[in-house]
Amino acid sequence: MKYKVFGKTKLKAQLYGILKYDYFHYPHAEEGPYRVFGNGASEIDSLLWAYKCWIHQMEKAERGYGLEEFFANQDLSFPLPEGFREKSRYSLASAGDLMAVDSMCYEYTEHLFDELKEFLFDADISCANLESTVNDNAPIGRNQSKFVPARMNTSREMFERFLDGGRGINFFATANNHTWDYKEEGVRKTLEVLDAYGVYHTGSQLTKEEQEDVLIIEKNGIKTAMLNWTFDLNGYQLEENQKHFVNEVRFNDKETDLSMCMRHIQKAKEKGADIIIATIHWGWEFEMYPHKKTVDIAHQLIEAGVDVILGGHPHVAEPMEKYTYQDREGRTRQGLVIYSLGDFVTYHPLSKDSKLTFVVRFEVVKGMLEGQERTLITEFKMMPVYIMAEEKEDGTYDCRLLKFYNILNDKPVNGKYKYNLDPQMRKDLPRLEKLLYKIVLPKKYQEVLYTGCEKKAWDRKAVRKYNG
Repeated sequence: MKYKVFGKTKLKAQLYGILKYDYFHYPHAEEGPYRVFGNGASEIDSLLWAYKCWIHQMEKAERGYGLEEFFANQDLSFPLPEGFREKSRYSLASAGDLMAVDSMCYEYTEHLFDELKEFLFDADISCANLESTVNDNAPIGRNQSKFVPARMNTSREMFERFLDGGRGINFFATANNHTWDYKEEGVRKTLEVLDAYGVYHTGSQLTKEEQEDVLIIEKNGIKTAMLNWTFDLNGYQLEENQKHFVNEVRFNDKETDLSMCMRHIQKAKEKGADIIIATIHWGWEFEMYPHKKTVDIAHQLIEAGVDVILGGHPHVAEPMEKYTYQDREGRTRQGLVIYSLGDFVTYHPLSKDSKLTFVVRFEVVKGMLEGQERTLITEFKMMPVYIMAEEKEDGTYDCRLLKFYNILNDKPVNGKYKYNLDPQMRKDLPRLEKLLYKIVLPKKYQEVLYTGCEKKAWDRKAVRKYNG
C-alpha cells in the first residue's frame, strides 16, 4: 500500500493553518495522553497532525522557555579530561527510525546504505529503532484505514538489508508506538526473527522477568547497558497481563511515572554497567524542537545515571544537548542527549523536513581519573543524511540514504546529475541546509559536524550566514 492522504482533510488543515496560525505553528503543552491523527483525537488535533505531516512541519520552539537560544549555544565537544589514563575503548554509531514500508521495501533499496556503511556500520555497536514488526503472518507494508493509525510490518528480506550480511546494524531498540500493531503475535514473531539472526535487542520481551532485567553488551572489557522505552502504543491499552510485552513509559502525558526507568537504571548499575545508553521513543511528531517537559525528563534520567539518550519518533531531526551536572559525591558529570535522530529508513513524501536526518558516532573510553575508574564518551560526531526516494517512470523507486553534502553539492555534468532527484526536492536542498544550521546544530559545531565529503561544510556562505 502506498502512502495515503485524505484530500478533504488536507484542505481543511490548510485552512485551519491560516485561521489558527499560532496553534498550528508553535508547540504547546499537552494536557493529557498524546492524541495523533484519528485515534480518539479531537477534530482540531487531527487537523493539526495532518497539517504538520502533509503541509508544514513545526520549526519553532515552545514559547516562554528560551529553547531556541538554549540549543543554539550548546557545546557538544567531549574531550577526555586532563590526566585521564585510557585502558580500552569501542565505537558506537546510531541512526533513527526503521519504518520500512511503502517504497522503502526490499525491491527498491539495493543501494540504500552504500554511502553510510563506513560511518554507521563499521562501529562496534551500530544502533537503530525497529519501528515495525517483522511478522511473516501479517501483510507486508502499511496497513491503514481512514482515521486509524497505520499498522507497520517489514518483510524478513528487508530486515536482512539492515544487517548487511552481518556487517550492518547489530542493536535494535524495539519499544515504539508500532510495537503492538499486531498484538502479542507481532511481538513474538519479531523477537523470533531478532533472535534467529543473533542481534542485540531490547524494549519488548515475553515475560515480566525479562522486562525487569536489562541488556548488557560487553565490548573490549567495557560493559554497556542498553535500555529502551516508548511513550505510547498508538492508542492501544495493554491489559495488566500484557504490560510486560512492551516497555511503555508515558513520557508525553501531563504526569509521567518514571519508576520503570529508575528500576532499569538501578538494575544496570547492579549488573556492573560502565555506561548506560537509553533509546527513547518520545516527543511530538513533525516538531523540530523538543518540548520543555521532554528536556526536563532527559535531565532527570541523566542525573539518575543514564549517560547517553538516543531519541526518536518525531520524524524530523531535533537539536542535541550536553547536560552537565554535579553528582551526589560532588563530581562533575556530563550526559549526551539526542532528542530526535529523525527518520531513517522511512518514507514521508509530503514532509519535506523529514528528508533531513542524521546519524551519530562516538567513542566509549574506559580508564582511570584521579584514582577512580571512569567510562566516558569522546570524539562525538554527527553526519547529516538525506533520504531520497526517487519515483521512476515505471512506478518503481530507487531509495537511498545519502550524505547530505554529496547531494547538496551535486552539479550536472553534460546536463546530467549523479543523483536523480525530483527538481522540486533539489530546489529545496538549500532550505534544508538552513534548518540544519539554524535548528539541529549549535553555533559551535566545528568539532561535531562530519560531512563525509571532501568539501568542508563550514566553508559555505550559508553556514556563515546562519551560524553567526
